[in-house]
Amino acid sequence: MMYSMWKIMCFFNLKPHKHISLHQIHKIMFFLATSYDPFKSSSMEPEEQTEIKNRTETCMKPLNFLSKENEELQALIKKQTNEISKTEERSRQLSAQISAQFEEMHQFLRKKEEEVKKMLEKEEKDMIEKMKRNRAETEEKMNDGREKEGILRSVFETDQPDGFLQWWTEKGLEFVEEMKEKESSVKSVNLTPNSLFLGLHETHLQFIVWKEMLGFIKQVPDRNVIHDCHDPYLRVSSDGRSVIRTSKKGIFLRHKDYRPLARTHKTFQSGQHYWEVDVGAKIDWSVGFGGGCISNLNKDIGLHLKHEQGYYIKEYETVTEIDLTMKPRRIGLYLDCDRCQVCFYNADDMTLLHTSTYPSSIPYSLSLSPGAYLAGKNADPLTVTWN
Repeated sequence: MMYSMWKIMCFFNLKPHKHISLHQIHKIMFFLATSYDPFKSSSMEPEEQTEIKNRTETCMKPLNFLSKENEELQALIKKQTNEISKTEERSRQLSAQISAQFEEMHQFLRKKEEEVKKMLEKEEKDMIEKMKRNRAETEEKMNDGREKEGILRSVFETDQPDGFLQWWTEKGLEFVEEMKEKESSVKSVNLTPNSLFLGLHETHLQFIVWKEMLGFIKQVPDRNVIHDCHDPYLRVSSDGRSVIRTSKKGIFLRHKDYRPLARTHKTFQSGQHYWEVDVGAKIDWSVGFGGGCISNLNKDIGLHLKHEQGYYIKEYETVTEIDLTMKPRRIGLYLDCDRCQVCFYNADDMTLLHTSTYPSSIPYSLSLSPGAYLAGKNADPLTVTWN
């Protein structure tokens, strides 16, 4: 007498329309392999019975694969939902932080506060939309897997051997062969983590607002003096804030555009740091961040102005020209060590000029070059501003 799938489910105390765990699948497979004989008392030839048994065993492997994969996809969806909750919570925390800071600056700053909150809402919206799209793609893959899983389960529920053979001939063989070549959908799904961050507007919000209300500023640029490297082509001011290209020629006569470089004493590997450098009307200069040791040479990230070339960003050995509609007189440099990010701003109006990322292991220091001397046309200093 042939067993139906209903009897198998009763035997294992399984409920219809409920997800079957991998452990239960293993029990069913063991049962089928040791006890279940769908061809007992059948009038079919032994060869036909053997063929159907072989095909049934072949279907077990993709069934096992799909069940396990769908469990993993379900776990990823749960984690993604959790990340969305974290993003929403992070957004609420930032909103409260922004409100607290703006409260100190009273009604004059209310308009600015709303502008920053709108930016936060947009960042939150964009981030959550990205997460939801990722979750939807994961659900789509899971639903596709469950549909295929359902097809295979329906094969085991049939008590018509002829129907099974017909399915195998028309679709089954191709279906199983396709499943053999199928790669795991889980591997192609990446979790989108909570990464909501407002950059300079989050960690140095009041300094930005200081452009409009100087009297309420609390966070100011870092005060780090420039290291005097005793380069004869470079002079550092007594307070360590300015660097000047000297008119010395000497052995570098053939290198008339030699651009000496100075760095701050301190290097940074944690926290967020911001500086502003006055470039004034200079026509040749460089500002940025340099690796703090010999092993990090050629890992500098900088914004450059060359008199014959214009503005460009150099990240390690990669040079990218940038087109600035307005010539900045002061450059803002933001180093976020926790997120391995460098940002350059036009500090006159806090316009973002460029953002770069770098490997987390690199300690960076502020680096400045007053540029080439250019027969005295570029003799003005570069100055780190503290007020």
